[in-house]
Amino acid sequence: MAFACIFVPDFPVQAVMRLDPELRGKAVVIFQGAPPLTRVLSANSLARELGVELEMTKLQAEACGPIEWRWRSASQEATAQAALLDCAWTISPRIEQGPKQAEDALPDTVVLDIAGCQKLFGSHKKIAGDLKRVAEGVGFEAQVAIAVNPEAAICAARGFSGTTVVPEGKESEILGQLSLASLSPPAELLETLRRWGVHTCAEFAALPEIAVIERLGQAGRRWQRLARGTEVRPLLVEEFPSEFEECMDLDFPVDLLESLLFVLNRLLEQLCLRLKMHVLATNELTVTLTLQPGDSRGKEPLQHIRKLRLPVPVKEAKFLLKLLQLDLQAHSPGAPVTKIHIVALPTRARTRQLGLFLPPSPEPEALEVTLARIENTVGEGRVGVPALVDSHRPGAFRQNRFMLREAQSESGRNEFPVHAALRIFRPPLPAKVELQEKRPAVVICEGARRAVLALAGPFRAKGGWWSESPWARDEWDVLIAALRPKYESPLAISKPTKEETALYRIYLDLRSNSWFVEGIYD
Repeated sequence: MAFACIFVPDFPVQAVMRLDPELRGKAVVIFQGAPPLTRVLSANSLARELGVELEMTKLQAEACGPIEWRWRSASQEATAQAALLDCAWTISPRIEQGPKQAEDALPDTVVLDIAGCQKLFGSHKKIAGDLKRVAEGVGFEAQVAIAVNPEAAICAARGFSGTTVVPEGKESEILGQLSLASLSPPAELLETLRRWGVHTCAEFAALPEIAVIERLGQAGRRWQRLARGTEVRPLLVEEFPSEFEECMDLDFPVDLLESLLFVLNRLLEQLCLRLKMHVLATNELTVTLTLQPGDSRGKEPLQHIRKLRLPVPVKEAKFLLKLLQLDLQAHSPGAPVTKIHIVALPTRARTRQLGLFLPPSPEPEALEVTLARIENTVGEGRVGVPALVDSHRPGAFRQNRFMLREAQSESGRNEFPVHAALRIFRPPLPAKVELQEKRPAVVICEGARRAVLALAGPFRAKGGWWSESPWARDEWDVLIAALRPKYESPLAISKPTKEETALYRIYLDLRSNSWFVEGIYD
């Protein structure tokens, strides 16, 4: 058995810095609490070098020197925790969020079972290096350790910087170098041991077990086993997420589209990076913009929600940003934005096999951007593919979202199956029809006279009799000789050089007793 642990020190700071790279290389402090009870929750190493300590007030922290400060964001910490779990899922499907010794413990630790992973990813040292590199890719400066049990891996990750591999049987020796603070024990226990003169894990592990139980109870025995690296427990395995989220609380309201897109780009880059880590993509994106209330009397903030349904699975941040830009240009939030929340539904990435002798089809991404630009110009709901509605009324249709046949096959849907298509003339062409035994025998349209070679019908259709615009007609499908010149009507004749047959639809309007040619079958 072998377990790896990823630990992110100063987690509230790094949860903010991963979405704001401009803070890197600066002294950053995270505050929590309403004034005058504002206190320092977390500070990075540069801020601690200036003298910033936990539980300092805001004035005390600012007096230490030039610092960058932010308020604590629970939503950003939640998405940072999800990104940390993604790093572990790249190696093993059995992972656990680190144990919480207190209700306010930070989600800065993740443990994964790497038993058998050496055959896929190499030695333990290489796996530790890979985990650290993956964590750096999503914006974390993490510490990674590998040991024979989960608790020893957690203690080593919290106590040693960089990557650490604890050999089996050497847990007590290696962990003994750490201070008791690396175990994260309760403050009361830490103070008690300090009064006893115990400051390191080795000193605590050397105490007689019975004496520890007599004075500290079974909880003290457990902490001693942690100091020795012998505490064994099963993992509480996390389930793979059904959706991927990124969130950011803005320091000040944003009302310009360019500034909003700048922040959206950061979130989309992190979101797409996490999808690529699992070889996934997304075909549905939901963006929720929290708006600044219109007054300052505590009114509940409004939300502006936009949902993008994509024709094919994508994982490119630039493409998603362009679609969001066009969408927000057409649907402006209408108020300054104070918070951004993005949710992406994961799906399998798109695969495509190109043919050597087939003409290339338009790229779905470029086509989607083009359609979004057209819709942004002509109006929402005016771009798409016509589809029949559940009605017999002629010409009744609705607009469906346009999708390439390639995209339909990849998504497992076939919304537009191939059938004989009726190319409708708008408006229909007036015609005269000669009948024989009450059946069309000759069709005359725009100077062209054609004998009917075969026919089917009549098909009577009517409706709207309950309204002010009733309609009724008899439809016929007729096969006639036809010649289709380039610049003449479909039924015109001009010294034909080659004659062919064509299938047309004609109908008799029963209310006006007039004949029309409605269209031609392709």
